[in-house]
Amino acid sequence: MIFARVRRYMNEKLKKFITKNYYKGAKALADNPEGLNFKFQKISEKLSRAQIKESLGRYFQDFMTLLKMTKSWSTGEYRDISKSSITYSILCLIYFLTPTDFVPDFLIGLGLLDDIAVLKWTLEKIKLDIEKYKIWEREK
Repeated sequence: MIFARVRRYMNEKLKKFITKNYYKGAKALADNPEGLNFKFQKISEKLSRAQIKESLGRYFQDFMTLLKMTKSWSTGEYRDISKSSITYSILCLIYFLTPTDFVPDFLIGLGLLDDIAVLKWTLEKIKLDIEKYKIWEREK
């Protein structure tokens, strides 16, 4: 019971933190998708490290889907997504890329917990757009 309260409290603090610190930058990148190319390269480099894949665990595939959807949107290949959903997708990717976020990534074993929480929150927020993208991807 106490753990659940602490988790809810931390989730609320994390949501406020990312909205305050990352939303504006994500919105700017949603308005200028060319600026995402550098971010995609850096994210791919970070994902190539075995410890990152391991830390993401069962959320690795969800993260890859979000990344592929955002890349497809940025190139114009896929556009059936709301501006709000693409902004939150970019926010999640930028958050993942930032090493000194809510829980710094250098804290081994804990550093990606907040990244996973942001990923889960983002996926829940844009669930319908993710499902539409998965269907589109299977059909193409």
